[in-house]
Amino acid sequence: MAWYALKVRVSQEKKVSQRIRHELERLGLSHQVADILVPMERVLEDRKGGKKRERDRIFLPGYLFLDIPAEDYVAELMQVLRGVPDVMYFVSPARGAKPIPMPELEIAPILSRARAVALPLEVQHDFDIGQIVRIVEGPFAGFEGYVAELYPEKQRIQVRVKIFNRETPVELPYHHVEKL
Repeated sequence: MAWYALKVRVSQEKKVSQRIRHELERLGLSHQVADILVPMERVLEDRKGGKKRERDRIFLPGYLFLDIPAEDYVAELMQVLRGVPDVMYFVSPARGAKPIPMPELEIAPILSRARAVALPLEVQHDFDIGQIVRIVEGPFAGFEGYVAELYPEKQRIQVRVKIFNRETPVELPYHHVEKL
């Protein structure tokens, strides 16, 4: 198996990968491409109002990577992919020359970074049940309370705060709370 880089129109990477899959299936050539990789990574970004959100971001805009099992398929694929909208060319040493597979040293970091998208972004915490904490974001910002429960699978924490002299449970993401 060898990975080849394909130059495509920027911001059309996902659509182009779907079009390529569809075209290969239509022509009965899906066996010629083992995998099409859109180079994406999961990032945590700040949103308005101090909220954080997880999203997938393309880290090499304008490129797709094709895992082609046999070198014999490359010439035929070049012809097929020319007809797919927003596909520009295979990356090769010279424009129009036969593309060469990417060296293992170049493709390995791209694959490991892109394959990490399948794993959920793990937010580290070091809270203990009963620990006193302060809420730093959200509608309860400034309140203090103690940790009642931890939900690591949801990356959330339940804090009991006193509101009007009554204990109230508040469930929050980890990053809305800090230790005292």
